[in-house]
Amino acid sequence: MEKRRSRKPAKKRKSFWKGPWGIIIFMTALFLVLSIGGCSALYVAGSQMIDESKLELKETSKVYASDGKTEIARLGTEDRQLVTFDKIPKHVVDAFIATEDNRFYEHNGIDPIGIGRAIVKDIISGSKAEGASTITQQLARNIFLSHDKTFMRKTKEIMIAMNLERQYSKPQIMEMYLNAFYAGKGRVGIQAASKYYFGKSVEQLSLEEGATLAALPKAPNTYNPIDHPDNALKRRNLVLSLMEKNGFITEQQKEQAQKKPVKVQDNPPNSSRISEEYRAYIDYMTDEAESQLGITEDQLYYGGYKIITYMDSKAQKAMFEEYKKDSNFPGGTDPKVQSAMVIMETKTGGITAMMGGRDYVRKGLNRAEMKVQPGSTLKPLIDYAPALEKGWTPYTIVKDEKKTYRKYQNWTPRNYGNEGYAGSITMNKAVVDSRNAAAVWTLNEVGLSTGVSYLKKFGITPEPEEENYLSLALGGMQKGATPIQMAQAYSTFANNGKMNKAHVIKEIQFRDGGSISEQKNETQVVSPQTAYYMTEMLQNAVREGTGRKARFGHPLAGKTGTQQYDSKKVSRGTRYAWFVGYTPDYVGSIYMGYDVTNDKYHLRTTGGAEPAALFSKVMAKAMEDKERKDFERPEGVKPAEPPVSLPSIGDLSATVDETGQNVNISWGGTRDNRVKYRLYRFLGSPSEKEMIAETGSSGYTDTFDASKMYTYVVVPYNAETGEEGNMSNMATITVPEPQQDQSTDPNQQTDPNNPNTTDPNNPDQQTDPNNPNTTDPNNPDQQTDPNNPNTTDPNQQNPGQVNPGDSNQQGTGTGIVPPGQNNERTGRGNGKGNGRNAASGEGNNP
Repeated sequence: MEKRRSRKPAKKRKSFWKGPWGIIIFMTALFLVLSIGGCSALYVAGSQMIDESKLELKETSKVYASDGKTEIARLGTEDRQLVTFDKIPKHVVDAFIATEDNRFYEHNGIDPIGIGRAIVKDIISGSKAEGASTITQQLARNIFLSHDKTFMRKTKEIMIAMNLERQYSKPQIMEMYLNAFYAGKGRVGIQAASKYYFGKSVEQLSLEEGATLAALPKAPNTYNPIDHPDNALKRRNLVLSLMEKNGFITEQQKEQAQKKPVKVQDNPPNSSRISEEYRAYIDYMTDEAESQLGITEDQLYYGGYKIITYMDSKAQKAMFEEYKKDSNFPGGTDPKVQSAMVIMETKTGGITAMMGGRDYVRKGLNRAEMKVQPGSTLKPLIDYAPALEKGWTPYTIVKDEKKTYRKYQNWTPRNYGNEGYAGSITMNKAVVDSRNAAAVWTLNEVGLSTGVSYLKKFGITPEPEEENYLSLALGGMQKGATPIQMAQAYSTFANNGKMNKAHVIKEIQFRDGGSISEQKNETQVVSPQTAYYMTEMLQNAVREGTGRKARFGHPLAGKTGTQQYDSKKVSRGTRYAWFVGYTPDYVGSIYMGYDVTNDKYHLRTTGGAEPAALFSKVMAKAMEDKERKDFERPEGVKPAEPPVSLPSIGDLSATVDETGQNVNISWGGTRDNRVKYRLYRFLGSPSEKEMIAETGSSGYTDTFDASKMYTYVVVPYNAETGEEGNMSNMATITVPEPQQDQSTDPNQQTDPNNPNTTDPNNPDQQTDPNNPNTTDPNNPDQQTDPNNPNTTDPNQQNPGQVNPGDSNQQGTGTGIVPPGQNNERTGRGNGKGNGRNAASGEGNNP
């Protein structure tokens, strides 16, 4: 069998045109073209290839926090920092000229002498070893062309270089070149390189440092002094030798500089200029600049802009640190329970902090912009705010009851955890306890279409088919809302019913001194009264309801949300858990949940647990040096008053006072001054009752006639509507019969030791010597009845029967009816007069 001779693979033949002879032929042809008048044509062609916009060199834009001073990021994959020619030291410029183009000031873009020298060296070495591009050609390549090594590219490079020399001065060309060369480690230009490698501005570079940077254009990765200090040292010393050879420095300067080591700054900044904690915020800012301001990503990154955001670096740091702690989240770590959070200014809509997820990556899924089902956090927006707009108040009675809504797929809503129903409760109570049945009842009463209309005003639009689902009352949405949308919506309640569009860019300042900022986009969504009443209820939800764990030392209003997950295998699971809360100045929104929920991966928590607790931790750190402010009632808004509650009175009592002529009536009332009372009296049947008084107090004094039994009842009523409550218990009082004649006992004698007294038991009572008919010297008008000389003071009667007043009251005893008054009867009976009390007994009626 014939053996085949093994054949070695053929060597790839080197292209003739890429060798030194190809270069010679090309340059000869080029020389012929130039010599026969083709130079003008090259100028024209080069001019057409120059894109003037590219000559505006790119510079890395910087992002600042809201104070305009704290730098938080530099954009782009490269760090570009422009510097003017007058700021660059001469020894730095000389180092680049000596190394890259020692005839820079003598040629017009291309250097035939340099090209010839390079060709000779290439022929001698047998390969292309010597570069022949001038600094102007390198600038043309760096700005306008690719780095492909073809004759066509070389031709374009020459044409553009020649044209640049016609349009710009040597200092201008050198400035553009030094700002455009790649210096390794993601740095472009002399300024960025100087700050990265040496930690100083280009103006401060020493001779040896300038030479180190001049070594980089040839091979930036090979000669960068951080990764390859030995290579950098050799190349730097070569640059210094070339500077001395070309007369830029003396031999002594060269030797002194060459003795120094290559020294770079410790811990240079990371080549990735966007820290992990700012990634989601910067991504959102980039999208906002393009969608709202019309600035492309490339313009934003390399326009040299100063971008001032609303970021509060302290709040952002607090949020980032807490998101790094696994203990703040429920569930395991494979996969992690995901989460997103934003904090926003309530008065401007400016986002001060943002986390797009745990372990967020650049250009990844920003969960702060991802829609998830909001659960009960939607209730204030779609259920209760529309109800308040229709005139309801926090004390309006709503129904928390089992009810099947036949119009809506025979749906019977349940309270969370299958809790029972509370019946008739106030709206405030329904919000505080997050009662599902009451929320659905409220939306149904207000009208589903009305609720959806307001939800859209708050910036949240349900899917078209969802607009017919009453389950929206509980946040039942296919896609839901984003944390940014929820924060934006709730900011309305803290801002007197006005909502500002959420945004992160405060201002962009351009290199030419101009600037641009987003215009304020504020809309009145609900009335100041509605916003205030909602805030009152949501404060109660935090103080005593489901949001208690969110408290952190500042006045806070907020709402929890828990979107349930149920299946055949899972009961009472949770898809997403939310908390949205606000102070007068800031609103925060947070959710937790798996990106994909199923029987294996779901939560066993509520919005009032981990989300509320994490909200508290972040806000406490973010606001520890912020002023503590209370929510203020808007001008012209009255406090919400609870509905009038008419008391049930069961303690009505009536007693005769010590005079025996007045009845004191009292009952337990209420402090609500809208409640008044009607007092009724009757002798027989309650149907014959007559109203004797209307009063706002809980007591009354009545007068009466003798020998009668009076019964009293009181009925509370609403003074605003006239509505009466239930009748009280009955209180009955019997007026005593009139007493018999109380004449002086004929056996009563004068005290022999005090002849002026009429009562030996009362020796102090004397007869007025000027009025012998009187028995009381303190009452000279009181006379002795001539028919009954033994009569004493008619007011001194049986105990409990005395009434010393001057009004028409009943009294018993024997006395004189004052002149001018008629007596209803003679003999025994009641007498009436304006003096002392009417007396029963025998007397004269003049």
